[in-house]
Amino acid sequence: MSLRKHLSKEIEVLENEIRELEVKRMRSMSALVEALISHTEPDAVELQFFRTFSSEIENRRNKIIATTNRLNEID
Repeated sequence: MSLRKHLSKEIEVLENEIRELEVKRMRSMSALVEALISHTEPDAVELQFFRTFSSEIENRRNKIIATTNRLNEID
Protein backbone atom coordinates (compact mmCIF):
# COMPACT_ATOMS: atom_id res chain seq x y z
CA MET A 1 0.00 0.00 0.00
CA SER A 2 1.35 3.41 -0.88
CA LEU A 3 2.17 5.88 1.86
CA ARG A 4 -0.48 8.29 0.60
CA LYS A 5 -3.17 5.62 0.76
CA HIS A 6 -2.00 4.47 4.18
CA LEU A 7 -2.11 8.01 5.60
CA SER A 8 -5.55 8.66 4.09
CA LYS A 9 -6.86 5.45 5.64
CA GLU A 10 -5.35 6.40 9.00
CA ILE A 11 -7.11 9.78 8.88
CA GLU A 12 -10.40 8.07 8.05
CA VAL A 13 -10.04 5.68 10.99
CA LEU A 14 -9.23 8.55 13.35
CA GLU A 15 -12.26 10.52 12.16
CA ASN A 16 -14.51 7.51 12.80
CA GLU A 17 -13.03 7.07 16.27
CA ILE A 18 -13.68 10.74 17.02
CA ARG A 19 -17.32 10.39 15.99
CA GLU A 20 -17.74 7.39 18.30
CA LEU A 21 -16.05 9.17 21.19
CA GLU A 22 -18.20 12.26 20.67
CA VAL A 23 -21.35 10.15 21.00
CA LYS A 24 -20.06 8.69 24.27
CA ARG A 25 -19.03 12.14 25.51
CA MET A 26 -22.48 13.48 24.64
CA ARG A 27 -24.06 10.95 27.01
CA SER A 28 -21.87 12.17 29.85
CA MET A 29 -22.45 15.77 28.86
CA SER A 30 -26.21 15.32 29.08
CA ALA A 31 -25.87 13.92 32.61
CA LEU A 32 -23.69 16.90 33.57
CA VAL A 33 -26.15 19.39 32.09
CA GLU A 34 -29.00 17.68 33.93
CA ALA A 35 -27.10 18.07 37.20
CA LEU A 36 -26.49 21.73 36.40
CA ILE A 37 -30.15 22.35 35.63
CA SER A 38 -31.25 20.45 38.72
CA HIS A 39 -28.76 22.31 40.91
CA THR A 40 -27.30 19.03 42.09
CA GLU A 41 -23.76 17.79 42.34
CA PRO A 42 -22.69 16.07 39.10
CA ASP A 43 -21.84 12.40 39.33
CA ALA A 44 -18.08 12.03 39.68
CA VAL A 45 -18.05 9.07 37.30
CA GLU A 46 -19.84 11.05 34.58
CA LEU A 47 -17.46 13.94 35.09
CA GLN A 48 -14.48 11.61 34.73
CA PHE A 49 -15.96 10.01 31.61
CA PHE A 50 -16.50 13.45 30.09
CA ARG A 51 -12.91 14.47 30.80
CA THR A 52 -11.51 11.18 29.51
CA PHE A 53 -13.51 11.27 26.30
CA SER A 54 -12.61 14.93 25.73
CA SER A 55 -8.95 14.12 26.18
CA GLU A 56 -9.14 11.19 23.77
CA ILE A 57 -10.91 13.32 21.18
CA GLU A 58 -8.23 15.99 21.48
CA ASN A 59 -5.47 13.38 21.11
CA ARG A 60 -7.04 12.00 17.96
CA ARG A 61 -7.52 15.47 16.51
CA ASN A 62 -3.84 16.15 17.07
CA LYS A 63 -3.01 12.88 15.31
CA ILE A 64 -5.20 13.90 12.38
CA ILE A 65 -3.38 17.22 12.14
CA ALA A 66 0.02 15.51 12.22
CA THR A 67 -1.05 12.88 9.69
CA THR A 68 -2.54 15.51 7.39
CA ASN A 69 0.71 17.47 7.57
CA ARG A 70 2.64 14.32 6.62
CA LEU A 71 0.21 13.71 3.77
CA ASN A 72 0.68 17.26 2.52
CA GLU A 73 4.45 16.91 2.66
CA ILE A 74 4.46 14.05 0.17
CA ASP A 75 2.63 16.15 -2.41
